[in-house]
Amino acid sequence: MVTASLSGPSSRIFGRLGNGVLSACLAAGLGLSVLLAWKAPSLLPFFPVLLLAGIFAWYLFQHPLLNLCLVLASFVLIADFEEGIQPREVLYGLYYLGFLAHWFITRLFLYREKLFERREERVLFLFLILMSLSIGVTLVFGGSLRMVMGEWLSLSLLAFYFPVREAVERYPKGLHAMMAVIAWIGLFVLVRNVVNYQEIVLNATYAWQVTRGRAVTNESLLMVPAFLSLAYFLYARGWKYRLMLGGVFLAFFGGLILTQSRGYWVAFLLGTAFIFFVVPPRVRVHLFAVGLLSALGVFLIGYVVIGDYILLIATGFLDRFLSIGSAVSSDLSLVNRFRESAAVWEHIVNNPILGYGMGTPYQFYDLTFEFTFQRAFIHNGYIALLFKFGIWGLAMMLFFLGSIVRKAVRVFRSPTAPDYLRMACLGVAASFAAFALSANTSNPFYINDAMFIVAIMTGIVGGCFTLAGRRRASFQNG
Repeated sequence: MVTASLSGPSSRIFGRLGNGVLSACLAAGLGLSVLLAWKAPSLLPFFPVLLLAGIFAWYLFQHPLLNLCLVLASFVLIADFEEGIQPREVLYGLYYLGFLAHWFITRLFLYREKLFERREERVLFLFLILMSLSIGVTLVFGGSLRMVMGEWLSLSLLAFYFPVREAVERYPKGLHAMMAVIAWIGLFVLVRNVVNYQEIVLNATYAWQVTRGRAVTNESLLMVPAFLSLAYFLYARGWKYRLMLGGVFLAFFGGLILTQSRGYWVAFLLGTAFIFFVVPPRVRVHLFAVGLLSALGVFLIGYVVIGDYILLIATGFLDRFLSIGSAVSSDLSLVNRFRESAAVWEHIVNNPILGYGMGTPYQFYDLTFEFTFQRAFIHNGYIALLFKFGIWGLAMMLFFLGSIVRKAVRVFRSPTAPDYLRMACLGVAASFAAFALSANTSNPFYINDAMFIVAIMTGIVGGCFTLAGRRRASFQNG
């Protein structure tokens, strides 16, 4: 539980305000009970459920780490991409926005704590404020407020950096809790994708339906735990831990392969190359062994799950992998994305400083449908930041993420940092190396799952950097 000094006028004001709110809630509850008994007696059985939910919420907000883990783990409720707004998405949105509002209000006005420890944290907070204020720019350029809400909610997930960093710094098991959340979300996505892919294969009528079948959902939520488990595996001590971590890596790596997303395949290779160049030579040997065993392990797991179809599927995967080299010129979808970036760039050069705001559309001739579309989504993440927020938005985001990666590498190379901190930062740094490439064709600043996992990773690095600094200081002092 968070402990802080609460003396002073501001705390007394908030104390009176809190008592007033509790009294108002009690009065409202009694009034609602009377109203239900009078107007809708059939709804009375649901009132105890509502009361229990309120008690549970009160309990959660008294236990910050538990509350943070629950709000993060509940992201699986909205991990799917469905048309329209689902009730569970509304409920989760209210939960996470309420959590963030409570966290920032208590830290800013109740507890005598510094919200910002480093420059990149101030830049992130300023970006979130300016990003919200840019809605005015959207109105000037005729953007859609409906689209604004979706983009704002996605980018607002970056605010989780602050409570995640605090949890890692403050609680002895904070980092382990964040790793458990990432593993849970990745496992959920993995099982869902495997079930969906198995259904595609079993319902296929023609061979091409098998070879082209894809489970292309939440690639980032599979790639990040794959890198983290790989980092921990490379430095694990004892065969028991290596076997466990090796199995975890194989599962997430296989799930990433199932997506048949060539952009993420190449990004994963880049992240692996990053690990290869930063680890010592003896660890590179382990990395080569992991690569060979992973290919064999994925094949065997695939045979167990989908049987004789594995040879046909492997042929489709091989064809898709070999097509990466010619995709720039022959893949219509990729060529379309290049043309899309070129169309957006024409707008950027006319307004490079201020940007056009979230939800502002542009026109683009799609070669696939041979039709001119007007839309706000841009596949290239860097071009999207320039178009929507101008140079200031791109510069602030790159500064924040670049600072996080530098700190992750510093922690990994620190001789005094504990191994569990170093491995976490190695996995995060490799993940960002991969995201740096995939962001060219898959915009992480628009998609909820990518922003969500980026927020957790950056918060982990922020907390690990603080803990590594404390350990270094303790060595120097004694």
